[in-house]
Amino acid sequence: MTHEDGGSEDGATPVEVLEGFGVRLYEWDLGSDAMRWMGAGDAVPDVPGLGRVSCGLAFSGLRADGAERVAWALRARAGETRSFRFAVPSGPVTLAWFEDTLRRQGSPGSRRLNGMLRRIPPPRADLGLQGSFAPAHPALSPAKEARAARARLREHLATAPLADDRYYVVVGVDNLRDLNRALGADVTDEIIEEVFARIARSRPDRVTCARVAGSKVGLAVSGVSPEEVTQGLRAVMASVGRQTIETGSGPVAVTVSAGVSHTPCGATLPEDPLAEALVAFDEGRFGRIEALQFARGDHGQSLQRNRITSSARLVMDALVEDRIALAFQPVVRAGSSGTVAFHECLARILDANGAEIPAGSFMPAIVNLGLVRQVDRAVLRHALEALRKSPTLRLSVNLSPQSMQDADWLALLEAAAATAPDTVERLILEITESSAIIDPLRTLDFMSRVRDLGCAFALDDFGAGYTSFRHFRDFRFDVVKIDGSFVRGISASEDNQILVRTLVSIADHFSMFTVAECVETAEDAARLTAMGVDCLQGYHFGRPSIRKDWYRSDDSAAPDTRRA
Repeated sequence: MTHEDGGSEDGATPVEVLEGFGVRLYEWDLGSDAMRWMGAGDAVPDVPGLGRVSCGLAFSGLRADGAERVAWALRARAGETRSFRFAVPSGPVTLAWFEDTLRRQGSPGSRRLNGMLRRIPPPRADLGLQGSFAPAHPALSPAKEARAARARLREHLATAPLADDRYYVVVGVDNLRDLNRALGADVTDEIIEEVFARIARSRPDRVTCARVAGSKVGLAVSGVSPEEVTQGLRAVMASVGRQTIETGSGPVAVTVSAGVSHTPCGATLPEDPLAEALVAFDEGRFGRIEALQFARGDHGQSLQRNRITSSARLVMDALVEDRIALAFQPVVRAGSSGTVAFHECLARILDANGAEIPAGSFMPAIVNLGLVRQVDRAVLRHALEALRKSPTLRLSVNLSPQSMQDADWLALLEAAAATAPDTVERLILEITESSAIIDPLRTLDFMSRVRDLGCAFALDDFGAGYTSFRHFRDFRFDVVKIDGSFVRGISASEDNQILVRTLVSIADHFSMFTVAECVETAEDAARLTAMGVDCLQGYHFGRPSIRKDWYRSDDSAAPDTRRA
């Protein structure tokens, strides 16, 4: 029973009475993302610290089970009363379940919501499964959660006055890959959550904040100058890095970088400001930490992104329609009259009419969009077919670090070794120095396994500076291809002559066959031959040319090749 002043007989307020039943009330401002808990309690029962959450970003990030909260909040803003259930760990192997109800505060479109959080019994589907933290109710997938968050940020910018400058900011943790490797995924997740919380606490009230990807936070800012944004972001970044983050593995020092897409006053928003901010983020972090990079005002990133997207579609269509082709470039014996030792196979794409598409139009997409493995498999299939058709042919193919870990690529090679072992014995696999040292032990294991099938290995771009002599000794390549930067114009460069002599001497010591790449003149060819290089490759001896008849089973023509 309550008195007229709203208190109960023992002086407790209605809020305190609700707290006694495990119910907490709060206000949530969708514009600033600030959450204010009502009452004096410090925590929701059995979940210490939950009541100290002060923003929607941190609240939604507690559990993936509660991912729908952002989308439902937008519906609540439209006037619906929305409720959902979620669980958070309350101990090492236990869950605490809650029902969260949201209702609009005030007139339609108001950014303020009233919330009620109450403790509920575990759903029937969760009984006996608490150790697995399995969600019992359907929730948005992480991808849908991120889309809902991005929608909030874009709405903030789309509804801002056209006379305002508008900014889409992406903030992410530096060296995240190194943290994952050194500390493990669980500790890295702790770090990311604390970084999110610090960003949410330190950003100005007028800034909308949301988690736009697994490890990145997005900020929508309007109505301030670029100088003010820069100053504010520097303060936010400093708030993250000023103090170490306490984790289960001890304190960790962390820094963040930011990329910004800026839409000046009077201008329309770009089609995808998030993508522009992400490109700026990546450009800024190149070789730096705590970087702050604005996207270029000419929308160059959008053009680049469109080109990559178009190239990706081109490559995928070519893979599906079997329009990946091989161009063959001869590698000739030095000092001979053009005797071909082997040919290097280079990936090319043909258009629908059979015309060759320049490599520069599709190579960035292959590298940037993870299509390397598919292309490497297609190249290997065609190379093996050419070797089967031509018993005197010897070929080399380039091998990416991704394909060294591709079971399907290796299965193709093993199948060829089982049915036609002589084809594999005439195959050379080219690996770059940088690829070899990503994981030296795994590279050595892969090379040993493939050597047993009969393949030879060539070290591509020898001398580029990645491989230590210890790695060079341990890998024991059969062939080394001297990087073209040392070969071009060597007849007129004493420096390059000294460097190439040194590389040839090292290769000779380890009984490795040498190939000089990018030989473009007769003078350079003569100089390299005099220096003891075994083979020469470059435009002076022939450009890469497509010979579909070499590897297409429906063609009967055989190549005119010679082996030394």
